[in-house]
Amino acid sequence: MTQQEKQDIVNYFNSIRNSGRIWIEVEMRHKDKSRFDIKYQTLTGQSTPVNFSTYPYYVWSPNADPNDKWGIELRIYFVSDNTMPVYLSIIAKNNNRNGYEQYDKRINNNEIIWELFSNGFVLGSNEDE
Repeated sequence: MTQQEKQDIVNYFNSIRNSGRIWIEVEMRHKDKSRFDIKYQTLTGQSTPVNFSTYPYYVWSPNADPNDKWGIELRIYFVSDNTMPVYLSIIAKNNNRNGYEQYDKRINNNEIIWELFSNGFVLGSNEDE
């Protein structure tokens, strides 16, 4: 992904930011929590949520099967429109996850979501941020 493609994606999400059409969440192994918390606070200037047993900030218990989880998984759910950048439309998946029916698209791309955090986005809904 080029820097221009990343910027186009950030611009797109900024354009729909206060629409209620974006949800960002993270899921991780317990051993990755401290590393995530430090990077997230550095990029956003905000602490992670106190509760880490529900989304948007879910940390697996220390005794969870390590074969079930791999590192830090960042996801963004969103409602797309016809202004979505080409590269985003290529990597976005149609969303069919139970409980997230209000969003038609999803991406699991840590690089993009860290970039969004660097540009003022936070976990959860980004309305009124």
